[in-house]
Amino acid sequence: MEKFPVIIIGGGPAGASLSIFLKQEGIDSLIIERGDHNRYKVCAGGLPVSALQISPVNLQIFSKTSYDSLQVNYKNIKVVNSSLKKTFAYGVERADFDEFLRNGLSVNYKENFAGYKENKNEIKVQTDKGEYLCNFLVGADGVGSRVSLISNLGRKTKFIVAEEKEVKVPIKDKNTARIYLGYNYLGYAWIWGKEKGYSVGSGALKRHFKPGVANTIDREKATIKFFPIALWDFPQKLTSGRIALAGEAGALVDPFNAAGIYPAIYSSMLLSESIKKALEKGSSTLDDYNNKLESSLYDELKYASFLAKVFFPLLPFVYKSVLKQSILNLVVENSSRGYISYKEIYKRFENSKNPKLRFANLLIKLITKAS
Repeated sequence: MEKFPVIIIGGGPAGASLSIFLKQEGIDSLIIERGDHNRYKVCAGGLPVSALQISPVNLQIFSKTSYDSLQVNYKNIKVVNSSLKKTFAYGVERADFDEFLRNGLSVNYKENFAGYKENKNEIKVQTDKGEYLCNFLVGADGVGSRVSLISNLGRKTKFIVAEEKEVKVPIKDKNTARIYLGYNYLGYAWIWGKEKGYSVGSGALKRHFKPGVANTIDREKATIKFFPIALWDFPQKLTSGRIALAGEAGALVDPFNAAGIYPAIYSSMLLSESIKKALEKGSSTLDDYNNKLESSLYDELKYASFLAKVFFPLLPFVYKSVLKQSILNLVVENSSRGYISYKEIYKRFENSKNPKLRFANLLIKLITKAS
């Protein structure tokens, strides 16, 4: 029976990035991926500049669309465009992106994870094709994570339902990222230019999702696919003994914009550090990973959650105040430099002199005290 220091279930951005981080530290890992090469993944494919800064591989050489202009449309009542021409995000084809990350890694494709048995010294991993041994098992198998289900880690309590269609025709101004607000309560829609066409979609909290918005904002015919997204909702342990979760398997998805690639890569970076430390010390736990999440990613996701709870419900009342070219320029300017801190955005919001925003801030305080 083959044995690996680490076995990773799932070969998306979280699993592949973790494997790369470990490989760079001289630690072998095996990825068990139920899909095949170039498997299709329903995803808007937005990649912030900050993701390139933390990625374990050089994403500059990967083919992608640069977004240097931002347009926000509120129900066609108000349309605002940024005036800066600075790359603040990228659009990627997820199948190509994931394949790029997995290149050169040890991956067993078309193999289904079935379960595991943990003892004091190791874990026996069971699949539909055989059994393996490992020191640590990582679930990076997304929203429907079987590792999460079996281990009872990464409880998912807040879901978005999204729809998307991939249109395989060129789009005018493909370097403009378009956001549509007000079409889906407690959510948003998008049109992102890609190398092979463009992506159109929308999403909202499960109980408020309204299908058909994608076709409302874009009439081009293409197959629409629906998919769930598990948002981060509260701090929780993502390790138990020799088991850990990364990315969406642990509900590490931005609760404000539902973006998952950056948290997937970031959590994998933190987890790789904890695995290395545990292997060096001969430890049988990864509790250090929980501490790292608490002091970094969880703090940011908490503020993102606060802002989402107020921004989307109050948008009909404050859109005139917040949808301004100066604000969009600020977003583009800061995003072009790297990660935008939700904590810093919250502090600016808290100190605003605008009466509507001050009222919104009061509601934030009431909500956070009640939650």
